[in-house]
Amino acid sequence: MRRFRPSTSNRRKPLLVVTLLLLVLLLVRSLPELRHSLHFHAHSHVDGRPRFLYRSTFRENPDSIYEQKLSEALRDIERQQVTVHGPSGPAEEIIWQIILGKEPGAEQRGADSLRFEEKNPEWKYKLVTTEWAEEFITITLASIPGLATLYHAYPHHVLRADLLRYLILWYYGGYYADTDIFPARSIKSCPSLQDSSIFQTDDPDISLVVGVEIDEPEASAQKMHDWHWVRSYGFIQYTIFAPRRFSPLLREVIVRVLSHTKRHLDESNIFLGARYNELTTLEITGPGVFTDAILDVLSDTLPASHPFVTESVKADTALGELISPSTGGPNTTGDVGTLSGPRCVQGSDAKKGAELGGLCVLPINAWGNGQRHSGAENFLSAHACVNHRFGGTWKPWKQSWKKYLVG
Repeated sequence: MRRFRPSTSNRRKPLLVVTLLLLVLLLVRSLPELRHSLHFHAHSHVDGRPRFLYRSTFRENPDSIYEQKLSEALRDIERQQVTVHGPSGPAEEIIWQIILGKEPGAEQRGADSLRFEEKNPEWKYKLVTTEWAEEFITITLASIPGLATLYHAYPHHVLRADLLRYLILWYYGGYYADTDIFPARSIKSCPSLQDSSIFQTDDPDISLVVGVEIDEPEASAQKMHDWHWVRSYGFIQYTIFAPRRFSPLLREVIVRVLSHTKRHLDESNIFLGARYNELTTLEITGPGVFTDAILDVLSDTLPASHPFVTESVKADTALGELISPSTGGPNTTGDVGTLSGPRCVQGSDAKKGAELGGLCVLPINAWGNGQRHSGAENFLSAHACVNHRFGGTWKPWKQSWKKYLVG
């Protein structure tokens, strides 16, 4: 009598089912918005109690002595430039993009980068290469203590590119855009920039323009987890505009990036070196440190009677988050989003003896459209000035372990 033997296809069915289930699980875990629609009701993503303040661990016991040395070195460079070239005025209209570790060329830049240059023919264009950056760091800015050492210590080009954009815009001014930014409009035809009056004067009292990227003050803990957020607010740093040279805001960003980098190195394993994951990148060189530095400069330089401060404190009523534990004064963190148009603070608004340089914050749909949060509209929004492809190529830990560990 012949023994019954299940067919090969029947034996494989359970394995196929398990494999498919695992694939679905991985897919769901990788798509926050899909998980939201499958598992969460809308109300589960709303906390009901807004949070306006996040304190980075890198600001706990910062190296104040090193930060003071950095600040003074940057100020010395500013003073030297004023002595040679006269008082700093509006920056040259130049578009900056960065490609490190590759031979520069049209095939490396991609269609978006080429289109950005074509869309703004009245602006000069500069592609920053590895060689140019090396000279800028080691020669032009050689007097900044520890800069070259820290720059070369980064294990990934994306970290160097973060620091470079701040240094370049501080030193030269101009408009920075990642190479995966598509120009929905020319720079000067951007509605939010036109409304900000920056291009309506030959001598704007604004040294920095940033865009809102995250504006979810009432996001629940679950939503924060799903989107990998530690802040419910944030500014974009894949596109930045510096209408004037030597922005005090960018100066503070640079000081913190270098200070945080040094601390991370000092606390790292002596054999493995400094390792960077998503959180450390955001806090050391990325949008986290960028956002915090800008808001802290506003808090330190604006008088308590300034509308930006009073509106922030009003939004914080009954929460008490925005009172600085060190100074007892308000932190200007609330109400930075939910803008229908640009919100600008003139440099002259700073209290006596304080340096601000002036700041304009653009609403989310100017530069941050195309996202699935914060009330952002799609890429075709009438308010869209640029579209960001969100390629995620800045996340080297998502690549092979060999590439992440050895560079």
